[in-house]
Amino acid sequence: MDLSARDALTTLALLVSAGAFVLGVVNYRRARKLDKRDLFLKIHERLIDPDVVAGRRILYALRSKEEAAALMYHEDDMTKVYRALAMFDVLALYAESGWIDEQTVLDEWGHSLRNSVGPAEYFIAARYETVRWHSWPHYQALAAKAGAQAPSPA
Repeated sequence: MDLSARDALTTLALLVSAGAFVLGVVNYRRARKLDKRDLFLKIHERLIDPDVVAGRRILYALRSKEEAAALMYHEDDMTKVYRALAMFDVLALYAESGWIDEQTVLDEWGHSLRNSVGPAEYFIAARYETVRWHSWPHYQALAAKAGAQAPSPA
């Protein structure tokens, strides 16, 4: 085999290898995007679970720390609110970690996050008095970001 044929084969091998590498990168990025979408849909489904929705409704209705403190004596309702905030915290953790797209979360759940901030502060303060437990840090950070965004036009 002469030198030019060897050079041509080497060049061809390099081109095929580069093409395979590019296809691998494209495939990886596509799979990552689909994985993020699937994970978002899974957590979205969990957030619309009837008990979690009921917990958010109870939470949104809280107008004072005293109302939140009274809720501590209603185990079922308190547990639903706790679960709703825990799910928001998981949602926020996933967004913070880059496992799901934060902007998608804010677009889809920003309104709910904004509506929950004041009532959640009452609930967290009342719960801290009885349990001495920290708040949901990931939720609070994401809710603050949602609060900083202008509400989407209806």
